[in-house]
Amino acid sequence: MIDSVIWKEKLEQDVRALRKRLSQRRWTERSVVLFERELTLSFFSIRALIEAGKLTDRTSHKEYEFIAYPNIGKVVDEISKYDIDKVFDLDSGIGSKLTLKLLTHQFIHAYIIFTEFSKEGNVAGVLLCSDWEKKNSLIKLPIDLAIEIIEDVIADEIKEMYMARSEKTGELRKVKIV
Repeated sequence: MIDSVIWKEKLEQDVRALRKRLSQRRWTERSVVLFERELTLSFFSIRALIEAGKLTDRTSHKEYEFIAYPNIGKVVDEISKYDIDKVFDLDSGIGSKLTLKLLTHQFIHAYIIFTEFSKEGNVAGVLLCSDWEKKNSLIKLPIDLAIEIIEDVIADEIKEMYMARSEKTGELRKVKIV
């Protein structure tokens, strides 16, 4: 059972942990992996809330802007995914939009997740693509945008819900969440 209050309380803890990562300067392999895990689990939680109908359509379908780096026509596989600069054109980022639901797909089906750091050694965000998107592009998710997205989910409140029976199955389904 997905109780949105409990899941959102956990997301609040996750945001606090991510905010602490903003000032972290010493990054070991372990701390990078744990950061990527924290971010992935946060977006998995968001996807679970979406699938359970615990977020409004406004939040689930909200579009966020990203920089996307196109694949330069190379195959992304178990070896090449570690040389992202040889597979994606990191000098030709283009503006792109993804809905929250599609962004969660990128995390759940992540083929590449690569933590980026600023020149000062702080986490800047992640470069990310799913197994089905790897042939097209890699997106850049800045850490401040990731935090903003999670906070949008936490603040989301359902005011009304409309349900209807499926003519085909007879099941009662949520058709609009406001």
